[in-house]
Amino acid sequence: MIYAAAGASEGDEVESVDLDWEQGRNLNCCREPGDVDAAFDRGEEHVGVALIALVHNNPDTDAVLPRVARGLRSPNPETRRQSLLALTHTARLHGRVDAITLELLHALLSDRTPISVESAYEVRGTATQTVGDLQVFLPSEQLPAWVNHFTGC
Repeated sequence: MIYAAAGASEGDEVESVDLDWEQGRNLNCCREPGDVDAAFDRGEEHVGVALIALVHNNPDTDAVLPRVARGLRSPNPETRRQSLLALTHTARLHGRVDAITLELLHALLSDRTPISVESAYEVRGTATQTVGDLQVFLPSEQLPAWVNHFTGC
């Protein structure tokens, strides 16, 4: 498969990179929404890493946000945490989020699930940080009142 490089002119191409799902290598090169969809379908452990890369490597926000929403719904708490990071990067790089991801973010503010068995850190901690990041990266008129008035306390 050949992908157009981010920021490349039409006709410029870059060789594809094999995404190593088992070891989690080269996932930072993920550009294709279909690769993330397939990883979600297979239940890949490192899908959140690829999702963050997708946000960085694919300028099509309309293609990125549904995958972020899917990650925010994941049963895996680490994938939810990484999807919250992807949402922050979407706001920073793409300048917008959508109503669905904001609704899912709102729900994750009460998610007390530990990120991993060894961790006392909960998903809601990253959700709280994400709200603060949205307040920084997006104009208040793009955000619902609950985000604009959120203090994290």
